[in-house]
Amino acid sequence: MKTFWLNYWHSLRAIVADRNVLLLVIIGPIIYSFYYPFPYSPEVVREIPVAVADLDRTSLSRQLIRLADASPDIEVTKVVNDPNQLRQAIWDGDIEGGLIIPDGFRRHALRGEKSETIILANGAYFMFNRGQLLGFTGAVEALSYKLKLEDELSSSVSNLQATERIQPVHLNLRAASNPTQGYSTYVVPAVAIVVLQQTLLLGICMLLGTWRERGAPFNMGLKRNRLALVFAAMTICLVNTLYYIGVVYWREDYPHLGQLHDLLPVIVTFSLTVASWSVAIASYFRYRVQAVLHLVPTSIPIIFLAGFAWPVESIPKPLVALSMLIPSTASIQAFLNVDQMGASFYQVLPEFIGLVLLLAGTLLIIMLRKSWPQEVQR
Repeated sequence: MKTFWLNYWHSLRAIVADRNVLLLVIIGPIIYSFYYPFPYSPEVVREIPVAVADLDRTSLSRQLIRLADASPDIEVTKVVNDPNQLRQAIWDGDIEGGLIIPDGFRRHALRGEKSETIILANGAYFMFNRGQLLGFTGAVEALSYKLKLEDELSSSVSNLQATERIQPVHLNLRAASNPTQGYSTYVVPAVAIVVLQQTLLLGICMLLGTWRERGAPFNMGLKRNRLALVFAAMTICLVNTLYYIGVVYWREDYPHLGQLHDLLPVIVTFSLTVASWSVAIASYFRYRVQAVLHLVPTSIPIIFLAGFAWPVESIPKPLVALSMLIPSTASIQAFLNVDQMGASFYQVLPEFIGLVLLLAGTLLIIMLRKSWPQEVQR
């Protein structure tokens, strides 16, 4: 047991002594925790430049334009009389979208007939798309509500009665896990799990590659020494994970709805699984440089296979099955459900079991594999 802990400390010292490995597994996650959330700190896009093509040119159309400009999501930069000017402005990049108010808009509205407007959007940027749709839709709904209210008041009813007639059912929408409905709250907690996984994987692969080239600080032929390396990697992943959940998420004001006793088993199992998975993969690399060449391009596919950036139902089933061999796939769902959405540990038991099975498989590979770096001769 004494030898195990001695080699555990040797593994930690080797990680800290290698500047490139230290940069990846410790300094990298810290830098990322400041660098990645910063551009998305406003959370939502405001005052998106748009234009309106007013073909009706009436008091009602001008009122709709004022309501649209009052929306915090969009800013009406110009009003034109030709839809072609609107389309050209989108093509030129002067605006991100626009609204076409057709001729006869006021006449149809006052007659109680169906009155339509057309929204043009730049689909290349979904955040802009969403923002301007919210802005224009809110303006149209506000104008529609005002016209209905005026019509009800003309029947000699009170304001309260008119309001109740227009809206007999009141809908109050509140997002529990993402109150601001912002991009940072949506993407950073999920991508952070991939970052913690990939940085540790790269660092351990570089470390074992170096040991193959120059010799290991202890005898890797002994199983307890391999486990010592696994626990050293697990310690680093555990500290990094606690730093993100306890410090970064608190600093960025991300939702924390989960209980510690539900979250802690997920954190520990995730850290141990990623560490074991990293050592198992690293055992197949012969040279230090191979880690960077072969593993860096895998990060983006791993993010898309995790099921938060792209629906799992739309991913081919063979790829879904393959993604279960990656710790981040089950871990992201477990962390998001427990920490952001307030699920209990028993509600993420399938993801937890998946991590445990992956841990058992990678530990089996580590125990049975024969080819390991040779001990340096002192």
